Amino acid sequence: MNTSFNLQHFWSQGDTFNHFTVIVLLLMSILSWGVIFMRLSMFMRLRDLGQGLAVFWHNKDSDTRMSALKPFDKENLLMPIAQLATQSVDAPTLERKLSHAVRVANQHLDKGLTLLATVASSATFVGLLGTVWGIYRTLTTVAAQGQMEIANIIGPVGEALIMTAFGLAVALPALFAYNFFSRNNQTHQTELDAFAHDILNNQTQHTHIQ
Repeated sequence: MNTSFNLQHFWSQGDTFNHFTVIVLLLMSILSWGVIFMRLSMFMRLRDLGQGLAVFWHNKDSDTRMSALKPFDKENLLMPIAQLATQSVDAPTLERKLSHAVRVANQHLDKGLTLLATVASSATFVGLLGTVWGIYRTLTTVAAQGQMEIANIIGPVGEALIMTAFGLAVALPALFAYNFFSRNNQTHQTELDAFAHDILNNQTQHTHIQ
């Protein structure tokens, strides 16, 4: 009950700028958690990517390879690259197509990370801005009343510091999630690059043999 009362009091005592910063932080939190849950779902679907690559190279027939790979490629990252292995084109053309397919796959892997990075780097400062503004309003109000006593200042200043805590509460989950998913992305991007490189080498060797 006390927490609810304090939050209501904090909101009722705030001005338009305070309300704006709270709404911005709230939107940042909602968006970042939405991305976090989306990325967690993607993370679970990408766990079999390495196994899919092993299955692909284990099969020699191109049609069998594609059908065997598909169940493991739930995000459709490998299939566009694998399909290029069946095309009869010269090496430079194949290399360009593989580079494009890998670039598209990497863009898909990076989905949502820019937002997480933005929230992680800016939410704390938004909260700090709200705190500074709240302290400024408190000091000017107390000075205007002519009652510059610590008892009249400490309560409103403490409420203003809530904005800093709010900013940290928004920024830290986004920061941890960004670091985790970025490291995970590096592993998958390395796998994609190696897969495209192996396909290019395989097709080049096959052309030379012919």
